[in-house]
Amino acid sequence: MSIAASVLTTDGRMPLLAEMFPPVRDVATVGIAAWFLIRLARQVRENLHGRAKAQGSDFDETAADAIGKSVTAAIVVIAALVMMQTLGFSITSLLAFGGVAGIALGFAAQGLVANLLGGATIYASRPFKVGDHIVFPGTPSTGGYIGWQAGEVQHIGWRATRILDWNGKPFFVPNAKFNTETIVNHSRMSFRQVSEYVYVRLEDIDKVSAIVADVNDMLEEHPEMGDYLIFRFDSYGEYSLKLYLYAYTSGAITAYTDYMRVKQDLLLKIAGIISQHGAKLAVPVAAVHLADGAVARH
Repeated sequence: MSIAASVLTTDGRMPLLAEMFPPVRDVATVGIAAWFLIRLARQVRENLHGRAKAQGSDFDETAADAIGKSVTAAIVVIAALVMMQTLGFSITSLLAFGGVAGIALGFAAQGLVANLLGGATIYASRPFKVGDHIVFPGTPSTGGYIGWQAGEVQHIGWRATRILDWNGKPFFVPNAKFNTETIVNHSRMSFRQVSEYVYVRLEDIDKVSAIVADVNDMLEEHPEMGDYLIFRFDSYGEYSLKLYLYAYTSGAITAYTDYMRVKQDLLLKIAGIISQHGAKLAVPVAAVHLADGAVARH
């Protein structure tokens, strides 16, 4: 303590301490103000989320996350510049140096910059949001891509997006990928498509017209089907008559579980109509012709 006092004291006074105190005080004030504003922005977001949840209204997590990160980054940058100016640094020189350094870093970290710009593009154009189910090309290969990847968007970061696949495994996709590849957003479907062949025995050809008419009536009366409904005799198969169902569900049926429930209901009702007309669903058969006098044995 005596050594420190002797360093800071001149003729019984402490001018060095007096000179250091105002900048340190100002820097601390700026830091506390920045911390307060960041906490305030976070609290505002949480309050809006809680109010939306209590009222049962939608809350856009993606937009809220983007705005929150942007506000936090702006507060940190402004606070850092004010602190440097308080400590006597030239802001103009720092900005000029930052521009040159930014160009150098841009060339050195092109992948990182591409991912950051990709994250900004996702926040701006919003091709998907947290909670959406998306599908996009899979692993790159010489001829294109191997398979497709799909899952639920859990978090959109500045560099990468975390997706939980339909097997429960999380994986991380660089945001730059979403700027160049096709994305299918299953959560924004307007309806579901039902496409299925129904096979009827060849000997039931005289009953096909009545079956087709009754199935079309059933489709039109179905409360969960849309306006585009087709059920027609399509073609002759090797062992059956091929009837083709092609229809759209109503706009309320977009979830996969609802789609499978409606599809099951349609197929069972079609089977019931076929049975009511005395026809049967076809199964593969083979006809074996024996020569005269031949005996069939197991």
